[in-house]
Amino acid sequence: MKRKKPNVEHIHVDVNIVRFEQTLMQADGRTYRSVIDSLKYQHPDFYNLFVHNILAMPENDPGYNIYDTLYKYMITDSYMNRLYDSVQNLYADMRDVESEIETAFTYYTYYFPSDTLPQVYTYIAPFVYQVAINDHALGIELNMYMGKNFAYYSSFAATLPQYLLYNFERRNIVVNIMRMLADGKIPAAGPEGTLLDDMITEGKMLYYLDLVLPDMADSVKIGFTQQQMDWCVQNEVEVWKFFAGEDLLFSKSLQDKQKYLGDASSTYHMPEESPGRVAVWVGWQIIREYMQKQKEITLQQLFAETDGLKILKESDYDPE
Repeated sequence: MKRKKPNVEHIHVDVNIVRFEQTLMQADGRTYRSVIDSLKYQHPDFYNLFVHNILAMPENDPGYNIYDTLYKYMITDSYMNRLYDSVQNLYADMRDVESEIETAFTYYTYYFPSDTLPQVYTYIAPFVYQVAINDHALGIELNMYMGKNFAYYSSFAATLPQYLLYNFERRNIVVNIMRMLADGKIPAAGPEGTLLDDMITEGKMLYYLDLVLPDMADSVKIGFTQQQMDWCVQNEVEVWKFFAGEDLLFSKSLQDKQKYLGDASSTYHMPEESPGRVAVWVGWQIIREYMQKQKEITLQQLFAETDGLKILKESDYDPE
């Protein structure tokens, strides 16, 4: 059972997405230097994120010409221009995405009132990140949300299998943004942590998404198809018996963690119908049970509790 949505009527968040790629890509041989200067002056945080982190151009190198590099490899490059046209065709209007982000940011502010929300930007790049962030700016790489059948993805077939491309959709933008905002708030178990610890860590992230995206389908939050979600629910007892009965929960093996937490078409030792990362789904259910029983615990306190076994015991999780 999910917690009741809090009253957020007193919280006012205004999201206006800056279309960085439109300004940059519409420059020409006469204007590109002044356009780049203007972007750098008006949006310094995102400019630095885009140029130095996303595109990995060197900083403080007087011999490196950022203007000419952007002109050659972005503004006048035929591949990037075709990509830009495809992106603009699909994302000419982003008011729906803007509204989704605004709602999510409102709930985020309820739970983290002292946090400063980043300015949101869109950009295109040679398929680097779905979302990039620094202290004050957050960028959405729109060409990473073109739908699983986007022709350009076929050239990356070896590294982008279908089970990953399923989450390259418009619906995934706000989920990835909210994940990125919480990424540094949830302590990782590290190499000495058990599989259970990592399951709990992943479950915390998904529970947080329950709170900041209360109207989002569970399947979208975790990145499963509805059929995969149904499989998890229908086979929850057997899945839990598998993990609890094989002593897998206390394994510190990196190989075991990759098998049961890593992206894959299905989960190791489970039927083809199973989703990859089924252990993540189980961790989510444990956290939901835990928070249902520990109603006085705040989200911050949940994040800070790193003892996975303690959480499991206090959750009384038992799907039978």
